[in-house]
Amino acid sequence: MKRQILILLALLPLLLAAQTGDLPRSTPAAEGISTQAVINMMDSLMALPECDIHHVMVVRHGKVVAELHPAPFRAEDSHTLYSASKTFTSLAVGCAIDDNLLRLDDRVMTFFPDKRSMPVSDNMAAMTVRDLLMMASGMKPDWTMRNNSTDWVKDWLAKSVDDKPGSLFQYDSMCTFMLSAIVQRVTGRTMLDYLNAKLFGPMHIAVADWETSPDGINTGGWGLRVQAETMAKLGLLLLNKGKWNGQQLVSADYVTAACSRLIDGGAKETVPSTDGNQGYGYQVWQSKWPGSYRADGAMGQYTVVVPQEDLVVVILGMKLYGHEELACIWNQLMPGLKAEPLLPEKKLQKRLDNLCAKAKLAMPQGKRVSNKAKAVMDRQLQLAHNRFGLNAVSINDNHLHLAYENGNNENLAMGYGDWQYNTLAGFPYYSINAINSMQGFAHGFTAAAAYAWNTPMLLEVRVHYVDWISGLTFVFDFGKNEVTIDDTYPNSKPVTVPFTVK
Repeated sequence: MKRQILILLALLPLLLAAQTGDLPRSTPAAEGISTQAVINMMDSLMALPECDIHHVMVVRHGKVVAELHPAPFRAEDSHTLYSASKTFTSLAVGCAIDDNLLRLDDRVMTFFPDKRSMPVSDNMAAMTVRDLLMMASGMKPDWTMRNNSTDWVKDWLAKSVDDKPGSLFQYDSMCTFMLSAIVQRVTGRTMLDYLNAKLFGPMHIAVADWETSPDGINTGGWGLRVQAETMAKLGLLLLNKGKWNGQQLVSADYVTAACSRLIDGGAKETVPSTDGNQGYGYQVWQSKWPGSYRADGAMGQYTVVVPQEDLVVVILGMKLYGHEELACIWNQLMPGLKAEPLLPEKKLQKRLDNLCAKAKLAMPQGKRVSNKAKAVMDRQLQLAHNRFGLNAVSINDNHLHLAYENGNNENLAMGYGDWQYNTLAGFPYYSINAINSMQGFAHGFTAAAAYAWNTPMLLEVRVHYVDWISGLTFVFDFGKNEVTIDDTYPNSKPVTVPFTVK
């Protein structure tokens, strides 16, 4: 028995990595897709301005026909989903309904007698699980509450409910958090633990972690990290109405409703048709292509399902206006879909394979060394106060040493012409400032770094957090004794920070 346990422990890393090859593989032509159409979509995605593509997967008839993971991102890396997490929360609710632990028409207040503020308004008393699922709580969204509160459930339930629940779509991630809190109340375990038992185990999804609130509730509306292939599995589960390998994991009726247009979602018939105004279900967006729907997260996290074409497309990356990514699916890929398999397209398939294998994000350009800047190597650069909390930097032997005001330190090996991977002692830079943000994630995030001397006095270093989403670029100007720091979040503005050489 002891020997079997040791063998299992030795194989565990291989078993986790094997998740990236769980789904069967095929070629576009064999599954009735023009290979040129796939190439066109991949090229278009990679060419989008102000966009970093991290993962793309195309699945038809249950088989992965193409996948793109531009370096330094890799298929095995987890990726944060932002609001695409919401669809998993919806499925957890569906599972709890199947287990007779709650109902769609249950009143929200009944789950939290210990959190009530008195008196309870009629609208608050009337609010149901269904209303939360449809983003129709009747509350005005407050995106700062999570930044100031340590008891999100209590403080959310104390808010005014100005509109009749169920009557008006108002997108609010705290509605989804409340669903997570309800699932935890009725199951006695976190939503992630519940999903591990109900969905992730049967679907062979072992790489998943989820951010938690200050009091240990999975955030629900954001904060889930999984691999790109897990998102492909999510799409297939929705496509097959909750069935996985012949087993009904979530009731078909619930999944069908979740993926339907149940509320306008802000749509107005007078505005042009876009992917943002097609309506909303239970934490699932309707899409512009007829009959399609998607899990949707900030900065370009998409799992698109087109049932009539038996198609799932996953796109994960960093892009402010994601409709441009979705347009690459509609305009480039969809015209290439056929009802029957195509003849083998060997030359085009070779081009596609080559494109996917060699895809990479932009790297610093320049020389390996700078003789003029050698005098500052191994010296500490003391930085002025900045929004990144970076206190001091030193550079030596192709390593970037970062010291932060909070006492954390990072030592990153940098590649020249390639990426060097590093395990972080702390956490990546994050765009959400909730109290106790990153709680629930284990340490051990991975940073890939590369450098080049743009000029004899300018050193550029790029860092991508490959199992997260964000990245940082440093440009050290040793002529002016200043460093410009920029992060990859959309609309972020670089800051130029003076430094003193110690």
